[in-house]
Amino acid sequence: MAYGPSQNRSRSQNETREPNLIPIMNLFIVIIPMLMTIMVTVHLAMIEITLPSESAGGGGGDDVAQEEQIEDIPKIITLALFPDRFEIKVEGIDDVLKISQLSYGVYDYFSLDKNIARLKEDNENQGTIELLPDPSVKFDTMLRAIDICKSNNFPNIKYLTSSTKYYKAK
Repeated sequence: MAYGPSQNRSRSQNETREPNLIPIMNLFIVIIPMLMTIMVTVHLAMIEITLPSESAGGGGGDDVAQEEQIEDIPKIITLALFPDRFEIKVEGIDDVLKISQLSYGVYDYFSLDKNIARLKEDNENQGTIELLPDPSVKFDTMLRAIDICKSNNFPNIKYLTSSTKYYKAK
């Protein structure tokens, strides 16, 4: 008993078939995430090294070069924001510069700008100011103080947080 030709044979060979893309898509769905998990990332670490500019050797000028190098080290400048004033503290100077409010709720930004500009003239190689805001200071006050620091060539603002410690009585 002979069977008739199958339906696939009876079709014309000139007809175009739709390719079955599902196995290819499944392959990419599996291979791409697998390749990404295998991929090795390279971590670079940079270490800043300052080499001595003069030749090494015994000489009498080492003390002068060492004093110049000590003067080039930037001092830490801290700007503290309080609800009623600004305070500027420079490392190595015991005197704290206090800038009071003009009136209740109105800060003296002009004096702050003038004092920050003077500090930049005194510490030309310094590019960082530490900012210590009181939690009750408004966000707008902090933003204006940051803008004043950045406009006076202190591009790096380091935020400090005030810590509160609680002790249990015995």
